[in-house]
Amino acid sequence: MSNKNKGKRLYFEDCNEGDRYLTVKYPVTAEEIIEFANKWDPQPWHIDEQQAKASFFGGLTACSAHIFSIFSIISQQWENGVVQQAFAGLGFDEMRMLKPVYAGDTLQCESVISMVRESKSQPDCGIVTYSTTLFNQNSEAVFSIKASSLMKKNPDRN
Repeated sequence: MSNKNKGKRLYFEDCNEGDRYLTVKYPVTAEEIIEFANKWDPQPWHIDEQQAKASFFGGLTACSAHIFSIFSIISQQWENGVVQQAFAGLGFDEMRMLKPVYAGDTLQCESVISMVRESKSQPDCGIVTYSTTLFNQNSEAVFSIKASSLMKKNPDRN
């Protein structure tokens, strides 16, 4: 999509199986890794650069909760500027940590709509499922997940 779509709202009716979206890029810093891990997962390879270098990973790595958090924020920030009208996450399936995320990596999500269906309980909404992969700057998949969201239908079309 071009910049003419910047700020365009994406409603349930706009979603089609197979549609692909890229997100903005997200730089992962050593400071952020250490700060997050100190609170949520204080393992040496997440909080101490020297110990991380001597570890199995060979460098400072983000913990899985941090990677999921990065996915959670950037998966909603599409690079084409389109704003999804999703308002409730319904669940996550098949979450995989595929490769370590290191300090200095730059991450980007690619989401593919894998399922679209009407909501049985919310007639003004539909359910959209995305298969999302998080890639590093070398185009290596580091994380993948399936996420389902409740999305608003366009009020102008009903």
